[in-house]
Amino acid sequence: MKVTYSPQLMEEAVFRYLNHYERSGFRADYDEYHSLADPIYELPEDDREEAFEKVNRIFFTEKLKLGDHVLRALEAVGLIPKRKRTTRKSIAETGQVPQALEENSPSPETDVSHPQESPEQESAKIANQNTEIEQTPSTVEDEEKVAYDLARDFEERIMAVAIKRAINKVDEGSNVLSRTSNKPLIEMRILASRFSNPEEAQELDAFLIHELMHAKDMVDPEFDYEDSFIPGNPSVKNLITARFRLLWNVYVDSRLERLGVVSVLSKQGRFREFDNFYRKIPEKQRKGIFEGLWRAEMFTHEELLSMATDLDTLMSKYVDAEDLADEERDYIHLQGSPCPLCKFPTYNWVDDPESICDEMVIEAIQIDFPDWESKDGACDRCVEVYELRAGVG
Repeated sequence: MKVTYSPQLMEEAVFRYLNHYERSGFRADYDEYHSLADPIYELPEDDREEAFEKVNRIFFTEKLKLGDHVLRALEAVGLIPKRKRTTRKSIAETGQVPQALEENSPSPETDVSHPQESPEQESAKIANQNTEIEQTPSTVEDEEKVAYDLARDFEERIMAVAIKRAINKVDEGSNVLSRTSNKPLIEMRILASRFSNPEEAQELDAFLIHELMHAKDMVDPEFDYEDSFIPGNPSVKNLITARFRLLWNVYVDSRLERLGVVSVLSKQGRFREFDNFYRKIPEKQRKGIFEGLWRAEMFTHEELLSMATDLDTLMSKYVDAEDLADEERDYIHLQGSPCPLCKFPTYNWVDDPESICDEMVIEAIQIDFPDWESKDGACDRCVEVYELRAGVG
């Protein structure tokens, strides 16, 4: 499997990284870069772009080793087996221009498809840092071999991983192209500024790991990802998509926690997000649902989408019928759910109009909606309209 980096990402990442170091008083790498890049301006204009790309590639992948962040993330999520990588000497130490700057240099990619050691040697070096149960050497060796084989299976299934520059935070994320083919391509877009500060390396690694876990799910036959049609108007679709993303993030981060890998948000952080989306559910049941989601070993794409689309599906999976009476369930009006009257996504619910509205208002609503009951609730705008219609507003 190849790992490639777009020229735009390498150029901006190297520029930002070296400028950060230069402002901090460390000029060695900055000066070394300019000793190679500045003479390029003397070349014919048609040759400059390729020459700059070669210099940027050398610094991104070899000198500054910014590509190692991606390789470590691929190892952490099990898309490639863990392996030894040699440390190359810098240009200043060798006094020689690397071969990549010469004519006929290789393409800007890293080939991680052929480990240097046998599977038995590699698997023996995959340490399980998070186990709290004392195990015999043979048991550990078996588990390491399984981990190696699983990673090799994913690695052989993917054609390449392409890392590209994102233009803004909204553009960031991972996707899998040609999923139906035998060799899908993982594409990740990331802001080049994330590579600029070595002190923020942990945040960069966490972001890469989190996004690559999504990509791994998308190529995992057991997850069975597919582009699903979401019915409803754009607002409803956006709401379901946001809930699906939240549930998927919970599924990703819970597995990373069990692996002992730091992700972009902790369990507490994810619960705060979940709490905001589902705060209309009684607190006891809300916490129980989240704990059930966090402990889940396996979800499919269809299961997550069903829970994001239908509250009853989510509730029935983690809430016992005896713990929540039907009357309580009927009063759960989630933000963004459609109003039963106007059908628009509603963020300001009137949960029980009968308790605060004049009887004439309730009658006016039921003339237009005979099956409507006060427990169904309504948005504040609809209630206001019917108050005006009934002459009590």
